[in-house]
Amino acid sequence: MTKRYGFTLVELLVVIAIIGILVGLLLPAVQAAREAARRMQCSNNLKQLGLAALNYESAYKKMPPNHIWARQNGNNVANNANVEAWGWNVLLMPFMEQTNLYNQLRVSQMSLADLLAGITVAERKAMLEQDIATFRCPSDAAEAQAKSARHWNGGWGARAGGHNRWESGLTNYITNRGTRNQRQLVNDTHGMFMEMRSIKLGDITDGTSNTFSIGERDSRWGRAGTWPGVRNPNGSGMRGIYMNTATVRPPLNSTQPPYTWSSNTVGAGAGFSSLHTGGAQFVYVDGSVHFVTQNIDSRPDSLGGCNVWDITVCQAVYGAYERLGRRNDALVVTHQE
Repeated sequence: MTKRYGFTLVELLVVIAIIGILVGLLLPAVQAAREAARRMQCSNNLKQLGLAALNYESAYKKMPPNHIWARQNGNNVANNANVEAWGWNVLLMPFMEQTNLYNQLRVSQMSLADLLAGITVAERKAMLEQDIATFRCPSDAAEAQAKSARHWNGGWGARAGGHNRWESGLTNYITNRGTRNQRQLVNDTHGMFMEMRSIKLGDITDGTSNTFSIGERDSRWGRAGTWPGVRNPNGSGMRGIYMNTATVRPPLNSTQPPYTWSSNTVGAGAGFSSLHTGGAQFVYVDGSVHFVTQNIDSRPDSLGGCNVWDITVCQAVYGAYERLGRRNDALVVTHQE
C-alpha cells in the first residue's frame, strides 16, 4: 500500500494560527509605515505653501491677505459685503506651479463673484471643483468637494451666491487667524491672515520662526476648507469667512464640547486639527514645518476674559499654543514638538 503524506488537521490549524499571528504582528508596522509616508507628504505640502507665501511676500513686500473681494493685483481694495471672495490658496497659485489654473480662473481680471456669474459654464465648475494634491493631506480620505448633504447649510456645498449648484474643491490647509474670529477690518486678531489686509514681515515682532502661518484641518469637525475662497465674508456662521482660516482659540485636535462639529463650530470656530496621531503639522512664517503635539499648553477657557488688545492682561492667560498663533504680543514661544 502506498503511503500518502500530508498535513493532519491539527498541523494545518497550527500553520494557519502561526500565519495569523505573523499578520497581526506585521500589519500595525505596515500601517505605521504608510502613515509616516502620508505625514511626510503632508509636511511637504505645507512646506510648498509656506515657501509660496514667502515668494508672494518677496513679490509684493507683504504676505497675502486671507481673501480679497476684487481683482488681485498686489493691492487690497474696498470692503464689499455679501459677495464671494478669492481665497489665499488662489493668490498663491502663481508661486506654486499652478499658474495655468490661476490664469484660467482669471484672478487678475475679475472677482470671484464675477466669475460665478457665469457658473453655468461647465468648464468653470470643473475648475473650481478640482482636487489639488498640494492642498490635501493624504491622511484625510474625505471626498474632494464640499457636499451639500454633509456640509454648510446654504453654503458652497449647496449653492454659490445664488448661482447654479456646484461643490467647491477642498483644502486641508488653512491660515492662522490668531485668537479671535472677528470679521471686517476694525479689529486686529494678532494672527497672520486677515480679510482684505496684508501683514508685513516687520509686523511679526515675535519672530517669523515663532509664529504659525498655515496649519491643518481635517474633515471631521470643521469639514476642512474651501480653496477657491469664501462666500458671504461679512456673514456669520457657516456662510461667513471661516471656510479657509482658523483661530487658536479651540484646543488643537479638540473633540470635547463645545468644540465638536455643529453648525456653530465649523470653520474658524473649529480651529486646527488633523488625522495624524497626537497632533498636527504647521508651517511657520519662516517656512519651517513642525509637528505640534495636541498636549501643548493651551488655555482656551480663559480667552473669554482676555482683552486681545491689552497685552498685559493676556500675558497671564495665554498658553503656548495661543502665543504661537499671535505674531506681535511680545509673548515669544519657540515651536514645541
